[in-house]
Amino acid sequence: MPHATVTLLNLETNAFFSSASGQDGRYLFNEVRPGRYSVTVEADGFQKIIQPAVTLAAGERIRLDFSLTIGSIEESLTIRADAPLLRTESADLGHVIDQRRIVDLPLNGRSFISLAGLVPGVALPSGSAFPRINGGRPRTNEYLFDGVTVLQPEPGQVTFMPVVDAIQEFKIETNGAPAERGRFNGGVVNLTTKSGTNEFHGTAFEFLRNEALNARNLFAPPRASSPGKPLFRRNQFGFVLGGPIVHDKTFFFVDYQGSRQTIARVRTSTVPTALQRQGIFTETVAGFVPEILDPATRRPLSNNIIPENRMDPTAISLLSRYPLPTSGGTANNYRRIGNETDNQDQYDIRVDHRLGAMNSLFLRYSSLTDNADPVTPLPDGSGTLASGILGRTRTAGQSLASNFLHVLTPSVRGLTSRSTLFKTTGRLRGGSISTQAFVTR
Repeated sequence: MPHATVTLLNLETNAFFSSASGQDGRYLFNEVRPGRYSVTVEADGFQKIIQPAVTLAAGERIRLDFSLTIGSIEESLTIRADAPLLRTESADLGHVIDQRRIVDLPLNGRSFISLAGLVPGVALPSGSAFPRINGGRPRTNEYLFDGVTVLQPEPGQVTFMPVVDAIQEFKIETNGAPAERGRFNGGVVNLTTKSGTNEFHGTAFEFLRNEALNARNLFAPPRASSPGKPLFRRNQFGFVLGGPIVHDKTFFFVDYQGSRQTIARVRTSTVPTALQRQGIFTETVAGFVPEILDPATRRPLSNNIIPENRMDPTAISLLSRYPLPTSGGTANNYRRIGNETDNQDQYDIRVDHRLGAMNSLFLRYSSLTDNADPVTPLPDGSGTLASGILGRTRTAGQSLASNFLHVLTPSVRGLTSRSTLFKTTGRLRGGSISTQAFVTR
């Protein structure tokens, strides 16, 4: 049926979009944000058709076919069924994680990435903050938040992860993603954040972990100096709030999450023994006694003992920085327990505005600050950490995303999206901070 008018109405904001069917009866709505909609079809000389409940998920394309019946325009037919489950408009494979599962399922650290393991073909490698999709490397996936990328191609990092309560839903496309999702060879994580509606909604939350609720660490047995359990304290708190600024026209959504974490870490390392400090190397190392050679003559020293007058003053000064062993043996003979802190503050501000029936836009600003101070192997802050951050670090990430949509004709729309990312990582070294910055557009 040509020249039929099709109207799409957002049930939460009353924003509406109109399209007209072509000569072959086809109509199209593109760049529609996920949500609940009603669809109305009208044509002269035919009954009006209303489908009041259609749910559109993130990154999804659905097809709705209607059969018009001759009748008066005052007559209407209401279809109560949702869109068909079989999607014939695209060949991509993926899975949508809706908002209810995001909020209800337990998440250690409140990162939505943990839910990626629910999707077939997706694995969460140990020690990686990102998923492996269809066997690809974790750093080769694309991340789209509100339709714009937040991925920094080098070094393959994401500027920020949204607050869980601010996520409407996300979809992981594992195979056959459309060409518009270019510049990646893994999968696509397509996420949509919440926006304000015509009603005010908000929540506040507090999540607590405490060592009193934990079992004791096997490698941190009770001692006279520390009879209690090692510290494990994590507080995550915040709020989300959204609502109208101007009904049916302008909406806001804000969120904040703070995290305060202190965890006792056990560090084991190797330090010189009491005899080695005196230049006496008669203890076994890896099952045998090493032979100590005189660097001047290349001959073995008598009894494996370095004379005191041959010891270098610089080496003696360096030796004083090492603590005494806490256990016997020449390897892994020093253990300490220190408190590692990691404090984060994150917030998002989003505004959606409708400029009449032909134009709409949204603007979102996100900010994240992370201050981490790991436990080093030695009390003075020295020693090598095998994983994680290598020293006291401050990381700041910012993201600015905007989207402007203009309806050129009932079947043609113009879209302009822009994303600016900025991330700095500063590591404290001897009173100075080295900084790296990445900007993508």
